[in-house]
Amino acid sequence: MGSSSVITLAALMALTATASACIIACRPTEEHARAVINHLVAKRFNSPFTVVSYETTRTADFDMIAGEMRGYEIFFKARVQFPRGANLDCAPGVAERPGDCTDDAYFSLIRPTRPTPNGRQYIEPGGTRLFDEDLRFAELKGGWKGPDGELYNP
Repeated sequence: MGSSSVITLAALMALTATASACIIACRPTEEHARAVINHLVAKRFNSPFTVVSYETTRTADFDMIAGEMRGYEIFFKARVQFPRGANLDCAPGVAERPGDCTDDAYFSLIRPTRPTPNGRQYIEPGGTRLFDEDLRFAELKGGWKGPDGELYNP
């Protein structure tokens, strides 16, 4: 066997090993879920925050669009702290409160069973909120599309 054949065989074996490992573990990861949470919290609250704790509570495969597309769901609990608070102009008792504020006490990043509250929500300085939700990823060619619209590659 010539040296070019050995190199070709080694490359093929490496590709096969990668592909076979990917068949088993080609799903969004906890790191992907954390990235989605960071994107959604930043977008929803537009204020500095720290994810104090994160736990994946369960995962599940599912079919989307009547079996035409594969989905993957990550259920999580994330405790998020807002050192400076968020939407301080929406605080209860503020004299001239903007019209886009809401008093809804249900805090959500994304949940199909209950819509994300319309309007900006007040969080007191140093306040912590628990997000106990799920993230649905849709498999696309080359990766998984997260609920934040980003494409993630396992």
